[in-house]
Amino acid sequence: MDVDVKPDIATLEINADVKPDVQTVDSDNETGDGCVDGRIGTLVVLKSGAVKMKIGDILFDVTQGAECSFLRGLLAVDVRGTNSTAHLLGNVETQLLCTPDLDGIA
Repeated sequence: MDVDVKPDIATLEINADVKPDVQTVDSDNETGDGCVDGRIGTLVVLKSGAVKMKIGDILFDVTQGAECSFLRGLLAVDVRGTNSTAHLLGNVETQLLCTPDLDGIA
């Protein structure tokens, strides 16, 4: 039987993803849509199939959330400037639930 050894994810080195200044992005943005890319954390998949998310120094357990019977959409809303816009990114098929890993909190 393959035993899943809990890695020391708290010591995992992840470089900070620093977003540039919005004015700099607006002047350098080639597409002209004004969107700023970024990431909020790193997903770690263990051999057992368990998924963890590391945001800064905090570790979260990632599990599948409850199913919903109604349609849900994911929107990106841009409120900069005088005209606000909303873009439909797609429908939400499955939701993920992230809870703090209490075993990893020191």
